[in-house]
Amino acid sequence: MRFLKALVIFFALVLAAAAVFLVYVGVSRMGKSGFDLATLPVPDGCRVEQMTAEGDRLVLSIGGRDDCRRVLIADMKTGKLIGQFDLKGAP
Repeated sequence: MRFLKALVIFFALVLAAAAVFLVYVGVSRMGKSGFDLATLPVPDGCRVEQMTAEGDRLVLSIGGRDDCRRVLIADMKTGKLIGQFDLKGAP
């Protein structure tokens, strides 16, 4: 009988430790944003006209002058620029 009582106490402690560990892992992952500060190449005199989030991608439409027209695509997890489309007029 003592053996069963000790076994139940042992498993209760293991279960409590596992619960504490899972809460710790969940809280530590919620606080991480992936990056601190990201800088995207928006030229001087240009402005962000539209911003859209698609999944883990951020799509920025840059406008203002004719030489500003472009679309930037950034990864929101890392903050890095994935690519861009220059929207220049025909020569």
